[in-house]
Order: sequence, then structure tokens, then C-alpha cells
Amino acid sequence: MRHAKRGNRRKVVVGCAVVVAVAVAVQVTRTVACADGAENGWAYFYEPPAGPGNCSLPAAGQLFVSVSAGEYAGSQACGGYLDVTGPRGTVRVQVVDQCVKCGKGELDLSRPAFAKIAQPGAGVTRVVYSRVRNPKVDNPLGFRVKAGSSVYWLAVQVLDHGNPLRSVRIREGGHWRDLRRGGDNYWVFEHGPGAGPFTLRVTDVFGQRATAGGVVLAPGRVQRSTERLYGQSAVTPITQRALPKAPAPESPMFC
Repeated sequence: MRHAKRGNRRKVVVGCAVVVAVAVAVQVTRTVACADGAENGWAYFYEPPAGPGNCSLPAAGQLFVSVSAGEYAGSQACGGYLDVTGPRGTVRVQVVDQCVKCGKGELDLSRPAFAKIAQPGAGVTRVVYSRVRNPKVDNPLGFRVKAGSSVYWLAVQVLDHGNPLRSVRIREGGHWRDLRRGGDNYWVFEHGPGAGPFTLRVTDVFGQRATAGGVVLAPGRVQRSTERLYGQSAVTPITQRALPKAPAPESPMFC
């Protein structure tokens, strides 16, 4: 759930503080794209759920972020990374969840991630953030078959892909068949995949592609391949950006 600091910031009800609360609410919803594709926004922090979030990815103890429904886009953002700059510096975080109460440009960071860019006691901070192309990932592609999968129905999750994914396909005979993206970050094949082992082709949003074979019908177990979508030479370092000065109440935010 979202940290209580955010709620307290909205619960100002006396005197001129009411005007301040309204101004904060207006600024939170105003985000402007920067020339390099980055956006201005606001960051909060929250406690991770007991289990995996909407992306079906673990969150506890990591540098992670929960994004608005629009940016989550039906799990399209899952497993990707953002560089987020605040007053203290920049942190790279993985998208693992959807924040249903967030508007566009509002980010819910893990507590450790927030502490790297701002004083946690503030509860909220202005940020500049951008999607990362080719972030560093420690492991090659992994696959997790969902519980309930069988020779008649298959759902599989792709792990450690780095960039958001465009498609996942399965080899069936001499043809490649598309899997359907689910809202929980699993890819579904509903046409009798058989007993396996399966060969899967993964393509990210930049067109980078990898093919991995030998995925077996073993629900819940992470199966590691030797494939990656990109090499170490293509990895993008953390992008350090200057945080823009606070705008006047009637002025647009700028980069």
C-alpha cells in the first residue's frame, strides 16, 4: 500500500493550507515530456505487498517502482526499468506493480529507492524520470510456467529481459504462434501447446530478439536459458539529469 505520508499531505483542512493542498494536487497531475523523452513528475514511497504485485514479480528488498494504470498499460511496462532523478541523485528502478491511485507522472517507489533520491521524511518529491533502454541485468532470460498450465493451456512469464516486451511467440510445428499478453505479466497460449519442451521467441519494444528452447511444463520453477536480448556492450549507464527548478503555480513545468 502507498505510504501514509502521501495521504497526510492531502489531508490539510484548515486556513490557507487548504490552498497549498490544492496547489500540490494540481502540480502532481501536470507532467511535461522533456526533449530527450524524459518526463517531470512526483515520487512517493510505499510498502511492498506481502506477495508479488500486479506484474507477478517479487518486490521485497529491491529498488522498484509502481506506475500509474496508463503507464502500466495492461502489464506492458512490467520488467522494464526507469531512471528517476530527485534532489539527492538518480536511482534505477524496475517496474513491478501498478499503482491504481496514481495519475500519469506519479511514481510509487520502494522505500530504499526513494531514500536514494530524497529525504524519506518528506514523503513526496519532484522528479524527472525516463524509460531505460538496455539496462544491465545480471541473468540471462528466464521463464516461469504458471500454475494450472497443461498440455491444453499454457501461460509463461519471461524474466530478466531488461526492456519492456513487444511479443512472445511459441514454435508449433513449422510455425511461430503468438502468445497473448495477460494483465498479470504472463503470456498465454490457449490452443493446446502439448507436453513440450517448448521453444519461445522473445522480442522487446526495440526489436531485439532472442530464441530459447528446452522450456518444460514445470509450473512455478524458474528455468534459465543462456540467451539475452542484448550484450553487455549495449548496456546503458544510469542517466544523471538535472532536476528542474520548481515552477510558479501558473507556469508549466520545464526540463
